[in-house]
Amino acid sequence: MRIPSTHSKGFTFTEVVIAIAIFMILAGVGVGAYFRYYNFALVDMDINGAITLVSRARFLAQKNATSSDYGIHLDPATHTLTQFQDAYTPGAPGNVSFTLGVLRITDLALSPVPGVTDQIVFERWTGKTVNAGTFTIGNDDYTYTFNVNPQGVVN
Repeated sequence: MRIPSTHSKGFTFTEVVIAIAIFMILAGVGVGAYFRYYNFALVDMDINGAITLVSRARFLAQKNATSSDYGIHLDPATHTLTQFQDAYTPGAPGNVSFTLGVLRITDLALSPVPGVTDQIVFERWTGKTVNAGTFTIGNDDYTYTFNVNPQGVVN
């Protein structure tokens, strides 16, 4: 004859509550790490997009398939960088624009060409620029400064 056990199989309420608490702590840490990574990815996308557009303008000036100067127009009001050919004309069909997602154009310190303080123009064939200097994109957490030297090299 078998004696019935007073211990039933299963989990107690305390064990279930402890398991849920541990799961919630791990989920909270994971979600926080995900959002930090996501924010960093958005910042990285803005920085790489701006670097690509500026480098492409210099490359096109040096390649010189059209015998034209190329440049970048920086618009702090709309947080947009626009690549142009010859002279900047808003809305021109050949313009290529990149609007920053989470970063903003925060500082322009370019050597001014008379009447122009928001453009970097790369000379055809050489890629040099007369309006070298710096501009900064950033937000409260991140900042990236572009240095454009007189040779047109962007760091």
